[in-house]
Amino acid sequence: MNGWLDSWAMLNSILIMLALGLAWRQGDARQQTSVLLRATLGYNLLIPALGLSILASQTSWFQHDTLLAMALCIAAGGGTSVGAFVQKTGAAPALTATLIILLQGLSLAVIAGLTWFGVFAFGAVSLADLAGYLLLITAAPWLAGIAVTRHWPKLSLRWQPRLERTGSALVLMLVLALLLRHGAEVLGGPAEPLWAATTLVLLLVLPPLLLERQRVLRKTLVLVNLVRNLTLTLALLALMPQASALLPTVLAFGLAMYLLCGWLLWRWRALR
Repeated sequence: MNGWLDSWAMLNSILIMLALGLAWRQGDARQQTSVLLRATLGYNLLIPALGLSILASQTSWFQHDTLLAMALCIAAGGGTSVGAFVQKTGAAPALTATLIILLQGLSLAVIAGLTWFGVFAFGAVSLADLAGYLLLITAAPWLAGIAVTRHWPKLSLRWQPRLERTGSALVLMLVLALLLRHGAEVLGGPAEPLWAATTLVLLLVLPPLLLERQRVLRKTLVLVNLVRNLTLTLALLALMPQASALLPTVLAFGLAMYLLCGWLLWRWRALR
């Protein structure tokens, strides 16, 4: 993405994570380890990676570059945009924020491992610097929001809805900007990236949707699983030598991801 979109996405992440911190309440720190494990390792990594491996070995549906773009999208979990949908769908804010931070750490570890094995090639990019940047725009504002909530609860109650609305508006405008800039080339281009995006959405959404019984967990894990870190994906993609071949699949997935999030938001709000 260009400079102004990068700054836009960074501000958006900070506001969303701050709003999630301001939504924190006493007792939110008690979260089941089993939920965190199956969300991070199961739904976000192992199941989609297994599905992608089966597609790569048993079918000839997708070319190598398309599969590589899908792998990059799977590896880059922990998209902060999901925070804009949490309160409106009845999902769990504290669990969402925890998973975002855990998944970003896991994503960096997975990307580092795949780079070491030669699957990805990013040149001289410093994953340590990237980790520090991600913590600065996610964990830092979230912890700041929790601190405000604990010490100045009235201030938290006043500002949390405002920041949440601002973050939601920024997400919507970012989606519209991506649609206006890349929508025509994605929708008017080859069909393979669109099929790849659809397949990737199914790999990410169906497992938690079918396996989770508690409604609040189902909503939370579906959204967290679906919304990938598109900013990180595009930033890493720009460093790859075959970026032009991978970009259509990444953009198609980004549009499909946000369109499905919008539908889920409308659907779940209607059922509340």
